[in-house]
Order: sequence, then C-alpha cells, then structure tokens
Amino acid sequence: MIKWGYDSDRGKEALQRMNALHGRFKIDNGDFLYVLSTFIFEPIRWNARFGWRLMCKQEKLASFYFWREIGKQMQIQNIPETYEELDRYNLDYERQKFCYSDANRRVGEATRDLFLSWFPSWMRSSIKPGIYALLDDTMLDAFGFPYPSPLLRSAMVSLLRIRAKLIRLFPPRNQPNFYIDSPIPSYPTGYEIANVGPSENFKQQSFDKLV
Repeated sequence: MIKWGYDSDRGKEALQRMNALHGRFKIDNGDFLYVLSTFIFEPIRWNARFGWRLMCKQEKLASFYFWREIGKQMQIQNIPETYEELDRYNLDYERQKFCYSDANRRVGEATRDLFLSWFPSWMRSSIKPGIYALLDDTMLDAFGFPYPSPLLRSAMVSLLRIRAKLIRLFPPRNQPNFYIDSPIPSYPTGYEIANVGPSENFKQQSFDKLV
C-alpha cells in the first residue's frame, strides 16, 4: 500500500487481505486505533531521534492522512480528525493500557526472536541486549524484558546518531528504496499477497491463547 497506494490494484489487494486476516479475530476498536496510530507516530519519533534529516510538517501530515484513510477502509471507528488529537490518543492509550502480562511477554519474545532469526546464530546472543537497549522502560516493563545497562543504552543511541551523520554525507538516492524491493526474510523466495499472513487454519483459539 505504501509503494503503490491504497487505490492501486496491489494496494487494494493488500488491504483486502489485511481486512480478511483481521476479520478472523475479535479485536477491540480502541486497540485497532492505537496500532494504526503507531504506524504514524513511531517512524516520526524514530526520525526525530536518529534520522539523517528531520521530517518536515508536510511529511508528518502526509503520513497522518495516508494512514487515516487506510484506517477508514479498515472500518476503524472514531479516528480523530487531526494529527494532534491522534497523537494525544496514542500517548493516553500507552499511559492507561501498558502493563505487564504473560500474553505480552509471549508476543514480545516471539517478535524479538523473529528479528533475531534474520541474523546468523552466532550473532544473536550479542544482538539481543541491543534490542532491549532501544526499547523504553514502559515497553520493557510491559514485555517483562530485562533493563539494559545505561552504558549499552548510551552506546546504541550514539551509534545510531553517528550513522545518521554518515548517511547525511552520502549522495542523494536516485531511486526510492522500499522495504519490499529487497528480499524479505519471512518470504525469502517471494510472495503472493493472497498468501501473506497466517494460514487459514489459524483459528480464534490461537489468538485467545495470546490474549
């Protein structure tokens, strides 16, 4: 959807597939809305900390309107009308909802291990603490992950900021560089949109075990 647009043939197919997958489960509208907001604000916050240049106001608003429209096509209700309102919702949700649970831990560990699986096995034990160092305390608490050392946290932040300064020296790209233009670890031999996601026999009880 990001590369071709949600009104393109591939964008519509992706949206249809996503709605079909979500439709198997009972997901609260407020949870849907929060996750939608993370697609807007987490990249913006990451850019503010580690980007080689800061996003301008028009880019931030473009992300808001893009994902807001996708939210509408997902039938998400009560999407705020403005960037500022959705930003407040995002922060309020985290303050009110983030807390530890065993289900959170299982989801966090599965996500962490998926990321680690993209690297050679001999590297994973050294990469794992770096993942924790990039998560804030609220997220670490919600997942039940250990706190990293302040030194490691500071080193990771410094490395990413040095990376940003180095990238700033590179010549501008001549072509866009979308994530899906490179081989995707989860689908190393390619994929069809209709087959993306869990199989059809992934039933509600599997979701219930998580929540």
